[in-house]
Amino acid sequence: MPSGTPEPAPSPHPLVTSFTRWLMHTGTPAEPAGPFEGEPPGPAAHAHTEPWWKVMCLTGVDYFSTLGYQPGIAALAAGAVAPLATLVLVLVTLLGALPMYRRVAVESPHGDGSISMLERLLTYWPSKLLVLILIGFVATGFIITITLSGADAAAHLVENPLLRDVLEGRQVGVTLLLLALLAAVFLKGFKEAIGIAVVLVGAYLTLSLVVVVKGFTLIAAQPELLTGWRAALSEGFTSPMSLIGASLLVFPKLALGLSGFETGVLVMPLVKGAPGDTEANPRGRIRNAQKLLTTAALIMSLLLVASSLVTTLLIPRHEFWAETTVTRDVNTTDLQAGRAVVNVPLDSQSRPRDIYALTLPPGRTGAYTFPAETVGGPVQLAVRVTPQGPTTQVTVDTPSGQANGRALAFVAHRDLGEAFGTAYDVSTILILWFAGASAMAGLLNIVPRFLPRYGMAPEWTRAHRPLVLLYTLIAVIVTVGFKANVDAQAAAYATGVLAMMTSAAVAVALVSWRRRRRAETWVFGAISAIFVYTSAVTILSDPKGLYLSLLFIAMVLTVGISSRVLRSFELRVSCVELDDSARAVLAAIPYRPLRFVSHHPGRTTLEEYSKQETRVRQMVHLPEDEPFLFLEIEIDDASEFTDVVEVTGRTVGPYHILKARGSAVPNTIAALLLHLRGAGAPPQVYMRWTEENPVQLLGKFLVGGRGDVPPLTREILRRAEPVRDRRPIVHVGG
Repeated sequence: MPSGTPEPAPSPHPLVTSFTRWLMHTGTPAEPAGPFEGEPPGPAAHAHTEPWWKVMCLTGVDYFSTLGYQPGIAALAAGAVAPLATLVLVLVTLLGALPMYRRVAVESPHGDGSISMLERLLTYWPSKLLVLILIGFVATGFIITITLSGADAAAHLVENPLLRDVLEGRQVGVTLLLLALLAAVFLKGFKEAIGIAVVLVGAYLTLSLVVVVKGFTLIAAQPELLTGWRAALSEGFTSPMSLIGASLLVFPKLALGLSGFETGVLVMPLVKGAPGDTEANPRGRIRNAQKLLTTAALIMSLLLVASSLVTTLLIPRHEFWAETTVTRDVNTTDLQAGRAVVNVPLDSQSRPRDIYALTLPPGRTGAYTFPAETVGGPVQLAVRVTPQGPTTQVTVDTPSGQANGRALAFVAHRDLGEAFGTAYDVSTILILWFAGASAMAGLLNIVPRFLPRYGMAPEWTRAHRPLVLLYTLIAVIVTVGFKANVDAQAAAYATGVLAMMTSAAVAVALVSWRRRRRAETWVFGAISAIFVYTSAVTILSDPKGLYLSLLFIAMVLTVGISSRVLRSFELRVSCVELDDSARAVLAAIPYRPLRFVSHHPGRTTLEEYSKQETRVRQMVHLPEDEPFLFLEIEIDDASEFTDVVEVTGRTVGPYHILKARGSAVPNTIAALLLHLRGAGAPPQVYMRWTEENPVQLLGKFLVGGRGDVPPLTREILRRAEPVRDRRPIVHVGG
């Protein structure tokens, strides 16, 4: 075997090779050779775009699908106040979120969303750290979108009269099956998403409008429903101000109805612009994206208020309640005497607002059903009484209401017939399932949009299939943890959504402040305060969403930092650019191989260069008669992973100097040497050993781009060029 040629690795089994090729397939052409070897990559292909109203349907499968569960969650959280609380949500949407995201569309028209706005407001490592934290919150929102949408789609299947007997009690299994189908679609390849979304959104909005119109006709035919609703409000609240206060307090629990705005700006590259649009100034795309956001917000606002009013007035209160269970030990003597009482939560397992005091029948044991007349209507309680000597264990289960997580579907089945109700169920299931697809697509875009630029994504994240498997595994764990319960996931979902919207509000306010637009700063500052308050209330009322977000943030930081450390020894240079002065300096040294002497860029006098020449010739054994060039490296931003190395040249006395700017000294030296090698002997560089602690030097390299330059340069060259005879040489002495 020729010298310098590495030994070939043993060939893997053909099945392993085939599976690996399938798993790591990216669906894109292979990357071109590095800029020091081949031609620079050509211009990017023009992205496929669609009219704004079609792209609105793609974002709408997430945004509009919340109609499947939002009215039920609103009724569960606010009771009779739900329509007014929903009106507050609509006002925040139209007067706060909409103008805010219209500004985000202007500031970030290339699909980076509000995260890139905050990224630009900071520099160096704080910018990267902030983005990683925000990605953790974004991942929370998207993962919970997948699991919550799947759980609600499963609820519609389980509660369908045609399937109830077969699927009852199998909510978790049905949800996991839907997640598996979603993963299978993405593993095969997800195409024509916009066309499918247009059909699903059109059908779902049409059927939902039919249900809402039917609801209003029933309310008009039964004026006592409005009278009873007003009486309930008057009985619970003594003044209009107390009613408004209650609506504001409940608003954070309804914040999941604000989802979809961030997705709307993330898909902006898909929006068709005007003929005169440029990459730097896509005015037509911005204008059409703003039409998308405004139209979606108006449609959703109208349907949210209408559906909340219809479901609150037409559906009995107990039908909204979630499934609960409670186990208590009671005194056996009290049970025998008929004095044993168990407080049963009716509407929520963790934070019940309605509680039924169940007085146990005297001396009755075993399992039986107890008909309870509750504040929300008649409910059949499943009771199990197990004597245990002086104490008796009592377990009481309440069934989930038929409108829980599917309020509009309940009205469709009851008031428009089982055939229409089943059609509505199918439409709802498909759009909820497709909302999970929209979230999965968003997750698959997050990693390549930010993390690879930071060097914080492993190589396998370039392929989408490993990411699909990873995200599906996480979604399965979350689904099992929440037991596929829609209500239990609402707070976690709201936490992710509100974190994205709060960051967008703060970003827009800070941009306005930097540009000295006082009125806009006050307006967007007030909007930011609303979202900060809403986020704080949501987190304090149910911290599970925050815990989940912190877990995602920890995962992102762990993977990102470890990947950055491992990939720091890559070349990390997109291209090397030599200006005319650098080319003139190289032309003045016609001898090959080129020999470079590393020199500190701050010492630029003739005396300093002369001293450095003497040291190098003595310590590194550079021959006296060999010509050389001084090489100086300046660091731009060490937090950047890849950079364009810009090289200039100058002459000081008899010395020729090349000065290069890059993100890390060893990587910049290695990239320049590789760029300058020709067909003959590769370039050589002469350096001195560093006297500092090796551990501290490694930290300086990872954080500041400096460190122990000689061995780091050698290692980067070794990884970039496996053929030793073609590899530039590093000389070290002193």
